[in-house]
Amino acid sequence: MTWARSQQGITTLAIVALLLLYPQVMPRFWVLSIAANSMILGIAALSLVFMAGYGGMTSLAQAALAGFAAYMLALLSLVPSTNATGSALGAGLPSIPGALIAIALATALGALFGAISSRSYGIYFLMLTLALAVGFYYIVLQNYDVFGGHIGFAGIEGPTGQPREDPPTFYYLCLAVSAAIYLGLRYLVRSQLGLTFQGMRDNPRRMAALGYRVGAHRVALFGIGGFVAGISGVLGAWYRGNISPGILDLNRTIEVLIVAVIGGLGYPIGAFVGAVLYTLIKVFASSVTIAGFSFDERFNTLVGLGFVVIVLVAPNGIVGLADRAYRAVTHRSGARRRAVDPLAVEAGLVPAPVAQPPDAPVIAGDDVPTGS
Repeated sequence: MTWARSQQGITTLAIVALLLLYPQVMPRFWVLSIAANSMILGIAALSLVFMAGYGGMTSLAQAALAGFAAYMLALLSLVPSTNATGSALGAGLPSIPGALIAIALATALGALFGAISSRSYGIYFLMLTLALAVGFYYIVLQNYDVFGGHIGFAGIEGPTGQPREDPPTFYYLCLAVSAAIYLGLRYLVRSQLGLTFQGMRDNPRRMAALGYRVGAHRVALFGIGGFVAGISGVLGAWYRGNISPGILDLNRTIEVLIVAVIGGLGYPIGAFVGAVLYTLIKVFASSVTIAGFSFDERFNTLVGLGFVVIVLVAPNGIVGLADRAYRAVTHRSGARRRAVDPLAVEAGLVPAPVAQPPDAPVIAGDDVPTGS
């Protein structure tokens, strides 16, 4: 166990060092279009992983919540101006206060979505959250007085200015936010509240019989998911500099779901792994050619094929497959270390093996697949 933990510590330090040095050695395109964009998409997928993996609530409204936060940020931070319909828009707040208010509003909207859908389960919950997301998309698309219709808003700037003017600074901002959310959710799932969410996921009737208010906890879980998705929406608005209804349409909804499933719904880190893979496929799909068949303008075909292969080979996602392989290797190496020749022990050539205490019960976290 000590050897395994030391190896994990070394691997973690190596990954942290690589992430910190990444923008110093990579071109601008890889810093913004690949790394920063992957982290923003990963945060949105992480909100779904948290809700589905630890609460059993597979929501299709996360893209809508992220888009809502982006629109609220635009309305709060843009300089007051008159749009095409004559309506005065923009509150002119600084970027940070506007972002905090936008995230708080996304959290409230997530709690509202949770209150509407908290009594439904399974496919009914899935379709209800999809209906809420699609309904909000058409409200934004057709409303010009508040949301700007299909034109949307432009000229959104973050605390670091335009990301393309200073890619490393925006990258470090996304990295810090991603790390804070990831570590915060890891802590949450091990807390009493997180264990309650997992108990509701496994057996909501038993939790209700024990005195827990399952409906209220499901609303709270949806609110937390809205909070995380709202952060993704704010970072995405700063990254693009503009917003339009396309950031919350059905394609974006499916995109978040695919990223979460590819990475692994039971592993929070899988949201970022899936986001990196999805972004790479999306960017380089035009250069992929198989048996003379080019995937230029057939990006969805390539994503669909990759999604089917991953689901068939690794039902728990890429991280689940890697975790299973790692456990198999460490189990075999541990068995070899424990296989001591008794004659060698008797002769005093090797020390006698020390009896190991039984492993403590493991709380669901990054290293335990939880399912939905």
